[in-house]
Amino acid sequence: MRISLVAERYAKALFELAVEKQQVDAIYADAQVLASVCRENRMLVLVLRSPVISEEKKEKILKDLFSKRFHKITLRFLLILVRKNREVYIPEIAQNLIELYKEYKHILTVYLTTVIPATEAIRNKVKEIIKEYTKWRIELVQKIDTDIIGGFILNWNDMQYDASISCQIERLRRSSASVNLYKKGF
Repeated sequence: MRISLVAERYAKALFELAVEKQQVDAIYADAQVLASVCRENRMLVLVLRSPVISEEKKEKILKDLFSKRFHKITLRFLLILVRKNREVYIPEIAQNLIELYKEYKHILTVYLTTVIPATEAIRNKVKEIIKEYTKWRIELVQKIDTDIIGGFILNWNDMQYDASISCQIERLRRSSASVNLYKKGF
């Protein structure tokens, strides 16, 4: 079974429990912390994936790290994952939980890539335009990329709007490459 499919199923199970117990926001906060800790602390991920480290040690590590921070549902869920030998999927499960929460609350993450940081007015205008198009609340994440030379790139879900100078130059290069400058008869 693919890792993402396993992670999706476990995340969906925890999210449905959170909805049932009316603890969606608490579980979302826990998932954000867990995803952040897994991204920033490679050693924790390696410990969770290690077949040499015992189940009891992994449970103790998770309890020590998260027992005071996490909701009891989340902590119990993590311990169940360890008992079922599914702890290797914890980072992916946390990421899937975040995605499920955003879908549940109708929040769309949009990535704005520019050469220099966009002003507040530009960010608000982008949010307004996309909100009008999608009817969802917009979470705007700005990225800086000097390779695009100028303009901007918008990404959300599987869509992209590329209004960058580098893209326009590439289009011109491709169109000029298709023109045959050689004419027979001269």
